Amino acid sequence: MFTKKKTCGVCGYRVTPTKEEIYVAEEPRGFMDALTKPPMRFSAMDCPRCGCQIPLAIRVPRVDLPTITERDGADESEVAEVED
Repeated sequence: MFTKKKTCGVCGYRVTPTKEEIYVAEEPRGFMDALTKPPMRFSAMDCPRCGCQIPLAIRVPRVDLPTITERDGADESEVAEVED
């Protein structure tokens, strides 16, 4: 998944992430943020030397678009025209 080495911000240890070490983490939020904002999730791993969390990539929530439905024989000519 990741080919570049990541550097720990605390101890400076450089490590290449492997698939088995990566997990999904969620940023803690306050009460009002929990009601109004979606959670910020990111891929992370633990430093093998000091154990602190190293964030790797932000995970953006998937947007599902509704399917396009056709109107039942309705044309644009059925739209009301402006009267003077």
